[in-house]
Amino acid sequence: MSSILPKDPLKYRWIILVMSFLLITITNGLTLGGLYVFEEELINSLSQITGEGVLRADLKLRDAILLWSTAFFGFFAGVLADKIGVKKLMISGLLLLSLCFWQYSQAISLNQMYIIHVFMGLVLCIAGMLVNVILISRWFNNSRGLAIGILLAGTSTGNGLFPQINTYLLSLGDWREVMIWLSFIPLCLIPLLLTFIKDSPEELQATTEDITDQESTESHTGKSFTLVQALKARNFWLLSLMAFCTFYSILAMTGHVFLMLREENYAPQVAATGVSIIFLGGFIGKVISGQLAETYGRKKILLSGVGIMLIGSIFIVLALLYSNPLFVWIGLGFYGFGWGGLYTLIQLLSADLFGIASLGKIMGVINIVDTFGGGLGPFLTGYLYDQTEGYLTPFIVISLLLIIAFLSSSLLRIDDKEIEDNR
Repeated sequence: MSSILPKDPLKYRWIILVMSFLLITITNGLTLGGLYVFEEELINSLSQITGEGVLRADLKLRDAILLWSTAFFGFFAGVLADKIGVKKLMISGLLLLSLCFWQYSQAISLNQMYIIHVFMGLVLCIAGMLVNVILISRWFNNSRGLAIGILLAGTSTGNGLFPQINTYLLSLGDWREVMIWLSFIPLCLIPLLLTFIKDSPEELQATTEDITDQESTESHTGKSFTLVQALKARNFWLLSLMAFCTFYSILAMTGHVFLMLREENYAPQVAATGVSIIFLGGFIGKVISGQLAETYGRKKILLSGVGIMLIGSIFIVLALLYSNPLFVWIGLGFYGFGWGGLYTLIQLLSADLFGIASLGKIMGVINIVDTFGGGLGPFLTGYLYDQTEGYLTPFIVISLLLIIAFLSSSLLRIDDKEIEDNR
């Protein structure tokens, strides 16, 4: 196999990108978007077992635990990625993800599900966005924006496909059977990662004598911040605040849109389509925003993404006020598209503003902030729903947070020329 693979890092990096895309599609699709369509089944099953009703806030605490676990483990995963590389972490994450779904099929209480979600959070640290962005940043100097955009489109691909796949599987079997079936998916990816993933261009170069392009060896050049320097930078905290507000907003929305549409008497498959629309919009936004940012300016595209997401949230609030289904679908499309654009920019700016020498540690800290917001979003939205018996108030809160995100984004100091010179 190795004899037919390209030896030039400038060509091999696209193989790395494909593998990372597949990995992030599976890890995010299984742990995030794919689980939402199980919620009615879980509520009914747990209610039958306990003989008591299950509050949405209690069920949604799983989502908060998942993200807070990601926040807790994120910094340590970043440190390990800087020290030992990402390949070992990725393989371990897939094995753990398979075990999580097997255990899910046996769960009979919310407490057991909470524990499973702690380990799913660890999976997202060691086989999800953080390690994959680090890997792609090491392999791509030129075209980094495009590569990160394509990579992160994998999150939307997984979160858009798995609700449809899982809804179909639930029509074929009990939810516990479906969990067992899903546990085999991560195992299928492990042989591909063992074969193709290289931690850096230097690892590939160790197996070949001819390196034809000096750029491919310069994955660690340019100005880089240490973690301490980054923590003292104004940009770090503005970026983190924006990430907190937008992660709260997207995960609150994706965590509740299925239930919201079901409450409005949409069929399960139609409600699942609502989830998919967000992630389809996110897919498009993620693919194009990185390249657009490097062409037309990072700050312009970042502000555009936050602004479009805010417009989407306003449409959804109006839909709840006036019971207008057209506003729902327009709002979900705008919401997903705007989120996709700014999500790519958050990861791109982490590397571009602070360099890649300590990127694992720096992203680990940003990960603590944004995943705390992401974990709070579904839980607090569920709590506000239970208190107000409707989604209007929690979605107004989302719109207010997106206004804060827009303001913090506008205060970021981004010099595109300096970034390009430092690469």
